[in-house]
Amino acid sequence: MKKTSLLLIAISLILCSCVKDPQNDWNRFYDFTQADVVGHFEANPDESLYEELPTEGVAVYDNATMDVTAVGNNSISLHIIIPGRVNKTFSGSLTASSDITLTNIINDLNKEDIMMTVYKNGKGQVRFHGRVKRYYYRIDSETQNKYLYRSENWGFDVIKQE
Repeated sequence: MKKTSLLLIAISLILCSCVKDPQNDWNRFYDFTQADVVGHFEANPDESLYEELPTEGVAVYDNATMDVTAVGNNSISLHIIIPGRVNKTFSGSLTASSDITLTNIINDLNKEDIMMTVYKNGKGQVRFHGRVKRYYYRIDSETQNKYLYRSENWGFDVIKQE
């Protein structure tokens, strides 16, 4: 009985050590160039990315598309569409990091931005994972200070198409 138990434990350990964890082939892409991010992007087909996020009010949409065009030296114009949710254009300069952040000021009490991390895999594909956010501010009647009272978030995960 003792030999059988030890044999079962040994077999279990061998089988467990043979099961490989899925490899994440995407790594943050530092020092990307304008040419690396210019192009057409479609929603990432990996459905596991679209599970509900733990942060209330933040969803990652599985139908986002994006077009990025070059504007001048090291600047881009980015048009993102999430059907029924977002149809926005953002423009600005690229910075030396693995992130892109672009902001639109709508008026004194409203602004929106897009923030995303740039990834690259072993096949040379480029991917953006991030969100569009709209901020709504109010003015406190007593202090006249502006404060954020509400925001909306729309998440996305897109891959550059070749």
